[in-house]
This record gives sequence, C-alpha cells and structure tokens, in this order.
Amino acid sequence: MERDILICSCGSPEHQVIVSYLNNQVYLTIHLVRLPFFQRLWKGIAYIFGYRSKYGAFDEFILDKNDSDKLLKIKKYLDEV
Repeated sequence: MERDILICSCGSPEHQVIVSYLNNQVYLTIHLVRLPFFQRLWKGIAYIFGYRSKYGAFDEFILDKNDSDKLLKIKKYLDEV
C-alpha cells in the first residue's frame, strides 16, 4: 500500500490527512478534533437524543501550492483505475 501525508499549512500536527492508495481506491484518513471528556460526553448524549447542529461540526485544513503535486497524484490515480 502506498501512502502520502498532507500537512496543514498552519503547521499543527493535528491537522493532517493520510492518503492511502489501495484496491483501486483512495482512502483519506483525517484526524478529528480532540475534545475534553465532558464535551465529548455532552455531544454523545445530545447525539443519542437526536440533536444535530444546523452548522455541523467543522475544523479546517489549509492546502498550499506544495500540496498540488499530491492532489494531482490522487487525480491521476483515480483517472487510471
């Protein structure tokens, strides 16, 4: 299995994407935001009772020109399969 790593331009080690090429597919493994225990518990309880924020839950990943080669590699891989 071949892999690439995209690291956010902000430099945070928590903002990274691992790109894996396997079985004619591309898998993106994205690190999720770590929350304190009670915030995770609260979100879990809210989820159980059906609460959904109309805004969703977001973080960010900033791409720059250094990532263009890796993005083109993903496109080329998917075009060939």
